[in-house]
Amino acid sequence: MFRSRTRASALTASAVALVLCTAAAPAAASPPAGAGDGPIAGFTGAHATWQRQYERLLGAVPSAEAARALDAELSGEPGLATTTGDRNRVRRIVRHFRSYGLKPEVRTYYAYLSMPRRVKVEMTAPAHRTLPVKEKKRPWQKHYDEVIPGHNGMSPSGDVRGEVVYANYGRPEDFALLAKNGVSVEGKIVLVRYGAVFRGIKPREAAEHGAKGVLVYSDPADDGSAKGAVYPDGPWRAPDGIQRGSIAQIQLAAGDPQTPGWPSVAGAHRVPPSRAPMLKGLIPTTPISYGAAEPLLRALKGGRVPKEWQGGLPFAYRFGPGGTKVHLDLENEFQVRPLWDVTVRIPGSEHPEQEVILGAHHDAWAYGSSDNLSGTENVLQIGRALGTLLKKGWRPKRSVVLATWDGEEYGLFGSTEYAEQRAGRLRNAVAYVNMDGAGGSHFGASATPALDRSVVDASKEVRWPGTGGTLYEAWKAQNGGRTPIDRIGGGSDFQAFFQRYGVPAMDLGSSSPGSAGNYHCACDDFYWMSRFGDPTWEYHAAMSRLVGIATLRLANADVVALGYRPYAAETARYLTAFTAEQRERLGSVLVDVSRDIGQAKAWQRAAEALQARADEALREGDTAAFRRLNDKIMQTERDLLTQAGLPGRPWYRHQIYAPGIDTGYATQRLPALNDALFVDRDVRTAKAYEARLYASLRAATRTLTP
Repeated sequence: MFRSRTRASALTASAVALVLCTAAAPAAASPPAGAGDGPIAGFTGAHATWQRQYERLLGAVPSAEAARALDAELSGEPGLATTTGDRNRVRRIVRHFRSYGLKPEVRTYYAYLSMPRRVKVEMTAPAHRTLPVKEKKRPWQKHYDEVIPGHNGMSPSGDVRGEVVYANYGRPEDFALLAKNGVSVEGKIVLVRYGAVFRGIKPREAAEHGAKGVLVYSDPADDGSAKGAVYPDGPWRAPDGIQRGSIAQIQLAAGDPQTPGWPSVAGAHRVPPSRAPMLKGLIPTTPISYGAAEPLLRALKGGRVPKEWQGGLPFAYRFGPGGTKVHLDLENEFQVRPLWDVTVRIPGSEHPEQEVILGAHHDAWAYGSSDNLSGTENVLQIGRALGTLLKKGWRPKRSVVLATWDGEEYGLFGSTEYAEQRAGRLRNAVAYVNMDGAGGSHFGASATPALDRSVVDASKEVRWPGTGGTLYEAWKAQNGGRTPIDRIGGGSDFQAFFQRYGVPAMDLGSSSPGSAGNYHCACDDFYWMSRFGDPTWEYHAAMSRLVGIATLRLANADVVALGYRPYAAETARYLTAFTAEQRERLGSVLVDVSRDIGQAKAWQRAAEALQARADEALREGDTAAFRRLNDKIMQTERDLLTQAGLPGRPWYRHQIYAPGIDTGYATQRLPALNDALFVDRDVRTAKAYEARLYASLRAATRTLTP
């Protein structure tokens, strides 16, 4: 995954042992008590009975044994995008789909990306030491020569020397604190730790402050020895573990950097790299382990850092400069290389032009058992289940597309190019369902508010391993009685579908305590998953059932269960908070959004009225009304786009949600207003985008109105 699920990473070592013990009890494939009867949102009573029949058949197919076998096979060889190992992985995926009676298609796109040819990091003062740039090989790891050394994808090459300055997480506020303490990074090499923000923000900020190189390490306080036992004795990151990852500026755009907004098919027009938004403002950057970072930090001089900056190594951290010098020599080769998406389309029986798309990326920085073969294997298990249903004469009402994407790790390449190529067809896409890390005990979800109920309802239908109850019950127990659903930000394959084309999206996943410790590391392998992530492989099977049910309900509903009443209410709250933030940060309200608040409330009333009409149509079985209602429901998310794009990043179009401009992963609500007013301090542009947002809210209201 482009970003890490960290909810479970804060659990203690004792919690790890507890979860692994409870996970030993398998979950039955049969539906939980209470499931199998009662209404389903968006279905008539008769169709709900039909739907549950096929949900039971689907749920009986995914198995722990199949999950284990798939991972043992697919993770046996590294799967870095565009490499021979990746191509071999694609062939295996295709073979499995065909064995299920499905007809997979391989779609080839061409992406501009980097491959490391030389990675050299030396400590040159106070002593000379060549630092390791790759983990130790473990006896069970095959094809280890194909695992690349530590690499920050899309980093420019460079041969730089300089003093080291420690900058904590490399956030804008961290560089501001350095300046406040009289520490300049001009001409220095900045050492930052992973976490808090997307890794691509760190070199951007360092470059803006005059640094000439960046080293990024994983601190043991965040995902290593300070958390508990380390790989191979435990799930946490070992001292030699390196977190690879792209630094492409995905908060500005996604996909192939040279074709922003159009598909990177053979012969496509390409912008020069110097004009590619995703490559903007970068300097030579490479990841290292905390074992390699330790001597650099230990020798560093300067003032002691505040306690919030102190990591998990056993000495006081200091700002620098002084004491530590480094030589960083990177040769990264950039080429346009082929990558391969695998898709299967099951045509709908009633509305074949409408599609529900389920996707997970198959590429990985190394072996990728967790990230993201767990997602890919679940797509395959769902494919096997749908193949079984098809043999029994079943057909979905709407078309179902199953996809495994390539190139996600470099910058969401495969999914974005697919979406850009099929932009016209996506106007009829009902929803996009994403899986990115889906094989652990702790469930997590993000979604458009319109799909919240779909996530919650599906969770009530699936037994959760080791608990004796449903996922819904376990989810509440893990979160103090709540079922939290995040809003979609950045970092995975939902971005193009949702934030550029307005396809309602959900991202469903699960992770186990310590999952952060294997993130983008050579240790993310079958050994780690089978001992620490999901030893029984039952969580994989449970996630297949969950996502299979959620996908089938979207494909078969009489009236698509997209709920806009809570969406409108949330939007009104965001606008109210935006007004309060202006008073707090600027001292007065410079951009008046009172009419937008009023329009959001009008949208909410229209959504309530539409839901009442939908409920009546479902009670009466009014099939003529279903299509009219579905046309309105499917259009509404798209009404929230602006064709102008967001200020400074026109690839993004969604006016309610986008990746944070200074975080990359975290969700920014009302991104155009916030970027223009609080980041760019441009009141005129903010007012222009307020007008666009108001027009969109009016359009959403009109769409839902009879």
